[in-house]
Amino acid sequence: MSFKRLRLFLMLFVLLILLVSTIVSAKTSKDITFSLSQKDYYFKTGENAILSLNISNTYGHQVNGMLTYVYSQEINQGGMHMTSSNSQSVSLTVDNGDSVQGLNFGTSNNPSILHVDLKFSYTEDESRIINLNGVVIHFVSDDSQKQNEQNQQTSSSQKQQASQQNSQQQDPFAQMQQQINKMMGINQPSQSQNQNSQQALQNSQMPQDSSALKKQMQDQLKQQQEMKDEFQKQLASNKDFQKEHQEMINKGFNLTSADVNPTSNNTGDFKLNYEKSNGEQASLQGMMNNGSMQNIRKDTPETREAMKKSLEENPDFKKYEDELKKQGYERKDISMTQEENKTNVQVNYLNKNNETATISAEMENNTVDKVELNLNNVSKTNNFWTWLILVVIGVLIYFIYVKRKKKVLAKPSVEKKPKKPFDYLKESNKLIAEGKDLFENKEFKDAYGKIGQAIRLYLSYKYKLEKEITSDELLSFLRKNNKTIPGLNDCFDTCSLVEFAKYKANKTDFDKIVKTAEKIVN
Repeated sequence: MSFKRLRLFLMLFVLLILLVSTIVSAKTSKDITFSLSQKDYYFKTGENAILSLNISNTYGHQVNGMLTYVYSQEINQGGMHMTSSNSQSVSLTVDNGDSVQGLNFGTSNNPSILHVDLKFSYTEDESRIINLNGVVIHFVSDDSQKQNEQNQQTSSSQKQQASQQNSQQQDPFAQMQQQINKMMGINQPSQSQNQNSQQALQNSQMPQDSSALKKQMQDQLKQQQEMKDEFQKQLASNKDFQKEHQEMINKGFNLTSADVNPTSNNTGDFKLNYEKSNGEQASLQGMMNNGSMQNIRKDTPETREAMKKSLEENPDFKKYEDELKKQGYERKDISMTQEENKTNVQVNYLNKNNETATISAEMENNTVDKVELNLNNVSKTNNFWTWLILVVIGVLIYFIYVKRKKKVLAKPSVEKKPKKPFDYLKESNKLIAEGKDLFENKEFKDAYGKIGQAIRLYLSYKYKLEKEITSDELLSFLRKNNKTIPGLNDCFDTCSLVEFAKYKANKTDFDKIVKTAEKIVN
């Protein structure tokens, strides 16, 4: 080995150590950061306004919290200006590290402007909140009006002020109907408010023949909210629901937030979140079908303790925990997350060398379905020696390669066989078949995703694009080239809504998009 080569590898080795140290030190800060690539987003009327929210979580574990959307919509049509405001809160689990959360704000058939403020509140040792305000979504009538520009919006968490926390707790339970209605946002407009709204329309200086347009716009803005309000009223008055809710109140829980997803006035999903003054949390979720309760699920400290006991009695769990204890691991904490009828449990362990391990399990109806052991990572000291060994091995491999390079070059080159052409038709049909299997297994989100993927793959290769392409990019290409495919827009819209949990999957619609996909592909 020459002196110059030795010095070069020593310099690279030192730089590598500095890089690893920087990464390790950067991971010690604990915070959550939200960011969007733009402040103003432009979409053509009829397109879904889907925003990608970039999330960075450096706590080292999942964090559960509440994401609140506050938005107001401005519509200008026929010389009339109308504004509609609304808000929605949903529970959100932020994965450790970097992740992307899709936010679907729907679409608009008319040019309009949507102003959006985002707020994420959570508790890690203390109450913290992230505010990402001033995002504007423009629905325009022509692609030439789009003015999308990179203008990153970033916000990190801050300590939640006492006044903000008190405002969330100063709604004591008096009467069940009144409290649930208030938490769900059911407000009956007063007579004066109705008169003011009518007066504003009369003073808008619009032509007399625009009354039909006024009514159409009013109906469009109110229809969805009225269905939500009616669903919430029927839910609050349901005896089975009232019984479960009253049990929560009797145990000392206060209702903190509610989220509903109705498909009609008396059918849809719901989830209510509760909290005690000592910080203990609980939830009540399920489905109402034609006014009847179905599959009500409670998540309370008692149910979590029962699941914990059931897990600890499982033979596989006992075996894995005994193995970890023999290796010097100690149990640190247990986390549980619910997904439909299943509960995912994660038990975390740590040894004296700061090495971590996890036993994860899936449970349904308090029964353990699957248990797995994961050795997650090793200590910083072991990381250092691992890097050192890798560098030494890399140096040895390099010199062996240099030494044998001439011998390898002296051998006659072997002519590579040409690759077979990619059979995109076969692959597209395979994706459709996978989508059908996923739907049968009730993995609805992935099922709809496979069908959309099959259509995009087939059309991308059919029209010689031969690359990964989004639904919007494909639709834009077809419009520019005057190509029309019946049912394609509806198919993509349905897949997108299901993937972002804005629409409840059902077999009739799924069979319809499968039929459309098979017709396009075959």
